[in-house]
Amino acid sequence: MDKFIAKGKLKQVNITSDMVLKELEVGKRDLEAAKQSLNNENYKWSTIQAYYAIFHAIGSLIFAKGYREESHVALKVAFKELYIDTEILDDSILKTLQRGMDLREMADYKETFSKNSAEIIIESVTNAIIVIEDYIKKQ
Repeated sequence: MDKFIAKGKLKQVNITSDMVLKELEVGKRDLEAAKQSLNNENYKWSTIQAYYAIFHAIGSLIFAKGYREESHVALKVAFKELYIDTEILDDSILKTLQRGMDLREMADYKETFSKNSAEIIIESVTNAIIVIEDYIKKQ
């Protein structure tokens, strides 16, 4: 994380609990949008929306620790160091984030996506958000 802080990609900020909850709500809305896009057979967009759902949900956790990310990689590194390496949360959430990143990049930049991959990432993100929301509510 220190490298990202030094580069300005991760910043220590004053965050309120309302900001944490708002960021989580953004993730939950993105997840609902991903499910709607899946139902509309828009697999590319549902994949992208599912990624942003987990991105914002994890962003709420980063906020809860007093940081704000300025890049997707910085978010991933901060999440790993703050929550996975410390065994606060299970690494399945980190794997969901990474899978989402990979699928989003494939869908967005290479026009490679499928119904199956959209369904899988939406299910994984749904499960991750349940855990994240549970954790935040207990704080």
